Amino acid sequence: MSNPTQSGRRHFLQAGALGAAALSLAPSAVLAKPALKLGPHGLRALAHDLDGRLIQPGQDGFALAAWPNNARWAGVQPQAVAMCATERDVQLCVRWAADSGLPFAIRSGGHNYAGFSTTSGLLIDVKAMNSVKLDLKNGTAWVQGGANNNDVAAALRAHPYAIPSGRCPTVGTSGLVLGGGWGFSATHSGLTCDSLLATELVVAGGGVRSIHARSEALADRELFWAVRGGGGGNFGVHTGFTFKLHPVGQVTTFNLAWAPGKQIELLRALQAFQLKYPTTISSRSKALPSAAGARPTRDSIYVVTLGQFWGSEQELREMLAPLYAIARPTTEDIYQVDYWRGRDYLLTDDPNGLYDIRCSYVQNELGEAALDTMLNWMTRWPGGSLLQENMGILFAIGGKVKEVASDATAYVHRGSNYIFEMECSWGPIDKPETVLRQRAWLKDYYDDMQRFLQPESYVNFPNRDLKNWAQAYYGSNLARLSGVKRDVDRGNLFRFEQSIPRA
Repeated sequence: MSNPTQSGRRHFLQAGALGAAALSLAPSAVLAKPALKLGPHGLRALAHDLDGRLIQPGQDGFALAAWPNNARWAGVQPQAVAMCATERDVQLCVRWAADSGLPFAIRSGGHNYAGFSTTSGLLIDVKAMNSVKLDLKNGTAWVQGGANNNDVAAALRAHPYAIPSGRCPTVGTSGLVLGGGWGFSATHSGLTCDSLLATELVVAGGGVRSIHARSEALADRELFWAVRGGGGGNFGVHTGFTFKLHPVGQVTTFNLAWAPGKQIELLRALQAFQLKYPTTISSRSKALPSAAGARPTRDSIYVVTLGQFWGSEQELREMLAPLYAIARPTTEDIYQVDYWRGRDYLLTDDPNGLYDIRCSYVQNELGEAALDTMLNWMTRWPGGSLLQENMGILFAIGGKVKEVASDATAYVHRGSNYIFEMECSWGPIDKPETVLRQRAWLKDYYDDMQRFLQPESYVNFPNRDLKNWAQAYYGSNLARLSGVKRDVDRGNLFRFEQSIPRA
């Protein structure tokens, strides 16, 4: 005779597997809560019931499992890391967190710049849930909640289709799409969240909700609106996403660098170039010093642009003529390739290590006064061991992104052309006073630049020191998001330092 507990467990797993395989535009369904015996801090019970693995300090693999992308937060040690293998594991972890009262955090890729994907309590890690299933007949892909950009690319690269995604290969698709999703396809194909058709998430109480834009219940449609730009960790743990696929073919990648001199003229021309071709060019332009360690001078700051053009190499070279008339690049890498080779060329793992970051939006473009201020602040950098590669960056985020209304999804920054981002970074050899000087420099630099920028910030580039952060991240969509938060998470289980406040 079979063990009743095992039989019930098999039944639950079968139901969960069928639900995942049949992810479609069906009405929302809430699954039954799995049975779980809990003590007040019942990690042993949780470990016993998981299909995955619960790792605690001192056990093999803990240091790697707990390590965040931004090593500033590496000192925040979880009591345990739940490496979830199934949706059922996520349900168990959410119920355990609610019953224990201990803090918890959710991790997919672990790239949260402000350290919100780590915790001193239970770390719910879904990275092992990284399956990607394609339905080429219907032009969709189902992406499990722990899949990262590399997992998605591995599944798609043999096909002429893609999902607009980010540059860093290890960034989790979950965090990317929930905050909006910038990448080198955004101006041409929209944000990652603009291609989202449906999602499944484990909510407070341990139930699973399957939601999409045509969900029968208004509450589900509102929740689907909210998860497209509302940021990760606010409403539940996402276990699967259905995306619309976009046809892709040949693109032309470019990487151009100009020697010091004419920085303002070049950066203005690069912005004009992007805005002249808003849906066929996607660029990341920046100024950067030529050497590490010493304080930069104006005559040591280069200008660099990187990106892709949805057209031929010959067309791009003709379009670049106004820039070449200002100065000929010292580095000129222009390649016409298939989309996936272009994606590989544009990859980066930056930022990584020890860093601090700030960002705001640019409604139109940065003019001469703004760029002059930026360059002056770069020359005031107080020093350190590392080359400061990201002291002033313009990420193009207009084009197709602007064609969607600011209230159509929770991502509100539809009227902007650029994200302006600045960083400081340091290594273990840098003394604490060096780090303090760098971070003070970054704050003062950011504050001074605000007169040229929008009072808005990208939730996927979070900053714990940001004033009025809720308004900056969500703007005119904040009140509606707060209402969704109140309805979905009545007990405010999914909370952290910058979680959406309830109405």
